[in-house]
Amino acid sequence: MRRTVFALVFVVCAIWLLNLAFSQEQSSKRSLPTSKNLSGTIPGRVGKVNSFPSTIAMSPDGRYAAFLNDGYGTQEADGRQSISVLDLNTNQIAEFPDDRFREDAHQSYFLGLAFSGDGAHLYASVGSITDPGGERPGNTGNGIAVYQFGGGKIKPERFIKIPPQKIAAGKKVAYGLRKTPAGTAISYPAGLAVLSNNGKEQLLVANNYSDNVIVLDAANGSITQTFDLSTTHLVPSAFPYRVIASRDGRRAWCSLWNGSRMAELDLTGGRIARWISLLEPKDPLLPGSHPTAMVLSGDDKLLFVALSNADAVAEISTASGQPLAYLDTRLPGQSFLGSYPDALALSADGRQLFVADAALNAVGVFDFASNVDAQSHAGRLQGLGFIPTEWYPSAMTLHDGDLLIASGKGQGTGPNNGSNRITGGRYYREHPYIATLLGGSVARVNVHDAESKLGALTQQVIENNLVHAEAGKINFAGGGNPIRHVIYVIKENRTFDQVLGDLGYGDGDRSLTMYGAEITPNEHQLALQFGVLDNFYDSGEVSGDGHQWSTAAITSEYNENTWQIAYRGKERTYDFQGTVADEFPLDYNQPDVDDPATGFLWDNVARHGISYRDYGEFVNAVWCKEDKAASPKQGTPSPLATHCDHSFIRKGEPLPGNVGQPHGSRSPYPWAIPLMHHMKPTKAALRDHFDPNYPDFEVDYPDQLRADEFLNEFQGFVNARQQGSGNELPGFVLLYLPDDHTGGTRPGKPRPEASVADNDLALGRVVDAVSHSAYWDDTAIFVVEDDAQNGFDHVDAHRSTAFVISKYSPGSSGQPFVDYRFYTTVSVVHTIEQLLGLPPMNHNDAYAPVFAPMFSGSGNQPAFNANFRNRDNGMIYRVNPERGEGARESTKMNFSRPDRVNASLLNAVLWRERMGNAPVPKPRHQVIPVSSQD
Repeated sequence: MRRTVFALVFVVCAIWLLNLAFSQEQSSKRSLPTSKNLSGTIPGRVGKVNSFPSTIAMSPDGRYAAFLNDGYGTQEADGRQSISVLDLNTNQIAEFPDDRFREDAHQSYFLGLAFSGDGAHLYASVGSITDPGGERPGNTGNGIAVYQFGGGKIKPERFIKIPPQKIAAGKKVAYGLRKTPAGTAISYPAGLAVLSNNGKEQLLVANNYSDNVIVLDAANGSITQTFDLSTTHLVPSAFPYRVIASRDGRRAWCSLWNGSRMAELDLTGGRIARWISLLEPKDPLLPGSHPTAMVLSGDDKLLFVALSNADAVAEISTASGQPLAYLDTRLPGQSFLGSYPDALALSADGRQLFVADAALNAVGVFDFASNVDAQSHAGRLQGLGFIPTEWYPSAMTLHDGDLLIASGKGQGTGPNNGSNRITGGRYYREHPYIATLLGGSVARVNVHDAESKLGALTQQVIENNLVHAEAGKINFAGGGNPIRHVIYVIKENRTFDQVLGDLGYGDGDRSLTMYGAEITPNEHQLALQFGVLDNFYDSGEVSGDGHQWSTAAITSEYNENTWQIAYRGKERTYDFQGTVADEFPLDYNQPDVDDPATGFLWDNVARHGISYRDYGEFVNAVWCKEDKAASPKQGTPSPLATHCDHSFIRKGEPLPGNVGQPHGSRSPYPWAIPLMHHMKPTKAALRDHFDPNYPDFEVDYPDQLRADEFLNEFQGFVNARQQGSGNELPGFVLLYLPDDHTGGTRPGKPRPEASVADNDLALGRVVDAVSHSAYWDDTAIFVVEDDAQNGFDHVDAHRSTAFVISKYSPGSSGQPFVDYRFYTTVSVVHTIEQLLGLPPMNHNDAYAPVFAPMFSGSGNQPAFNANFRNRDNGMIYRVNPERGEGARESTKMNFSRPDRVNASLLNAVLWRERMGNAPVPKPRHQVIPVSSQD
C-alpha cells in the first residue's frame, strides 16, 4: 500500500513538474501580432539598442561594430535617433544619440553607415523632406553626417550637404516631394560605401528619392559622378537602396528597391555597365522582388543579393552579370511566402552564407560545401537550418567566427507601467507614444556553436512560426459550410476597454471606458448577441501598417523601414493604402513599392473566381478642396484634391440623391460636409470593383452617409436575389467605416462622442439590414479596427474590439458567449479565407488560429435590430464648443489621412474631453510587444 501511495505521489509530482516546465516554456514565449511567438531564450543576446538598427558597420581594426538606429527613437534616447557602438572586446554597448535627430527634427537617418578607410570617421546618410536644403537653423538638409571616431566614441564633426539632384528632361517629381526647384529632386541618401581613389576618399551614395547614385569627394563634398537609375518618367520610381563596390574600386552595384533589378556601375568610365534583372514580373504593376541587401565574395566573383519580396537570395556571377542560382529563404515545410530576407553575411572563405529572414525572426544558414545544396524547392537551393533571433532581424555582419545580428524590434517593450525613465529618473514622456517604447537589440552568435545545435535551433524557429500548429477548422452544426458571402468591416483606432470595458462580460475595465453603452449601444448589443472576443489584438500599431495587416495579413519590408520615420517627423511621405508621395503608382503603370508580393484579399478572391466589391478601402477620394499644398517651385495641382463648384454641403442644403434619410433629404448636420469629386482605385484588381460614390477617410463626412450608400446598393442585391436576376451580393465585400477615429475637439466640428456614436449606428444599420434579408442564411460579417493607436486598455494597448457576426454565432443576449482564445487581425483574414474556400496568402495567415468557436451555434441566431437612440436624441449631431478641452491642439492637427495627427496627443485630448480631470492612463504592452509587424 505504501509503495502504491509512493508511486502515486511520484506520478503526481512528475506530472506537476512536467506541467510546470511546459508552463514556464510557454510563459517564456511572447505573442506577436502575426499570431506567432518569439522565443524566450535567444542565442547570444548582448543587449538593447535604440530604435530599428538598420545597418551595421565594422571598424577597419575589427574592434568595434557601429549600428545606425533610424527608427522612431526610444524613451531612453529622449526620442532621438542614434548610433550605437559595440566594443567586441568587452561586449559593452555605448549609445550616442544626436540632438539633430529629435522626434520633431526636420531630418532623419536612413540606411547608410560606413567607417572611413582609416577608421577615424563614421559617415551616416541623412534625408530630409521638410527642409531639403537645410535652410533653417538647426536643420541639416540632405547629405552625409560625418563623425569623429576614436576609442569607441563618436562626436559630430561636419555635414556634407547633397544638393537637389537634376532629373532628365521629360521626367517629373512626385507631388509629395516637390520641395526643390523645377527640374530637380530631393536626394534622400540611403545606402553608402567608401571608395579610395589615389589616396582620396570618396563616398558612393544611393539617393532614394532622386533615383540616382552619386560619387562624392569626402573631403570637400563635390560630386564627381552621377548615375541616373530612374525606371519611369516619375521620380522616384526605382528607389535606389544599397550600394557595394569591388575591392579595386572599378565597379559597383546598386540594388533598386522597386526595380526588380540591379545596376552595375562602371566607376572608371562613369556609366551604367549593365542592368541585372532579378525575378522581374512580366506585369509592370505587380509587386517586384525588392532587391535590398548585398554582399560580395572575397574574390569579387560572386555577388549575393537579398530579394526581400520574393523570399530568395540571388547568386550572381559578376563576370557575366547573370544569376547562377536562387536560394530559398523559407523554413522547412513552409509552403507560403513571406520570409523577407533583408540582411546578408558571408564567411571569409565564401563557404557559408547567412541570411536574416526578418518576418521569420531567424537567420538562415547556407553551406556551399554541403550536399544539402543539391536539394531544391521549386528550383531554389535550400539551406542547412535556422538560428532564432529577436523580433525582426534587420542588419547583420560576420566577424572572427561571430555572427552579429541586429533586430529591429528586440524583445518588444513589456508593460508601459511608468518604468521607462531615462537619466536622472525623469521621463522623456510621462505617457509615451507606442513607437518610443520599441528598441532594437544585438546578438552575437558563435557560428561553430550554433552549427553544433542547428537541428534544435531550427526546430525552435519552426515552432515559433507555427508551421505545424493546428489553426483550427470551422465545423457548422449539421455539417457543410453555408457561408457564401463575407462582409468585412474595417474601422479606426479603438481599444476593447475604451468601448466595451463596461460590457460586464469578458475582461473589461470600466474605469477606462470612454465610449461605453451610452455612446455605442449597437456594438454592445452585437457583442452580447453574437459573442465577446476579449483576447483579440490588432496586428498594426498605426494606420500606415494597420490597413495592410487588415487586408494582406502581412506588411512589406518597405513599410517596416519607413513607417517610424514617416510618423516621427514627417521625413518620409505617407506611402500607405495605395499612394506613394501623394501620387497613384497605378496611374504611372508602375508597382507600388509598399505592396507585399503575396497580395491582398481582393487579389486572392479574384484569382479564385469569387465576386467582390470594395467600399472605401484602398480607394482614394479626390476631394473638392482648395489646393493649399501646391508647391510654388513646381506647382501643379494635387492628385488628391481638385476644384469644384461646390466643395461643401451646409446644414439645410440638399444632400446628394444617393444618401440621406430619406434619400435626397436636406443635411441635418451642423458642420459643413465635404464633397468628393470622384473616387480612384489604388490597385488594378479594384478597377470595376469599387463603389464610385463611397468615400475613403474623411472624419467630417458622416458614417451615416457611408451606410446610406452601401445600403442603397445592398437593397439592389436583395431585389436581385428575390427576382432571380443574378446580380446578387458579391462573395466578398470590403466596407470602410472610419469615423470612430474622430476629428478631435476642433471647434464647430463633430464632438468625439458624436463621431463614435455615428460610427456605431452605421455599423448597427448594416448588420440590421443584412440580418433582416434573405442573405442572413449565407453571410458572415467581420468587424475590426485597423489598429488601436496605443489606446488605453488595462490588458494591452493592442487589444481591440472585434466582432464575428452570423446566423451561426453561439450564445445569445441572455447568455452571451465569451471566447477567451488569443486572436489577432491575421486570424480574421485566415477565417475569411477558410469560409470562402481560399488558400492562405502568406506564412502569417496560413498558420494563424481561426475563429472556429464563433460558428459553433445551432444556426438560429435571430436578426439584429439596430438601436437608433443616438440619432433620435441628437448625439450624432453634436459639435465641439469654441473653447472646449484640447480645441487649440486639435485645430493644429492634420486629419487629411488616418494618423497624420500625433496619436499620443490626440489620445490625451480625447481622454480629457471625455473623462475630465481623471489622470490620463499609461498605455500597457503586456500581451503583444510594441511593434507594427513581424
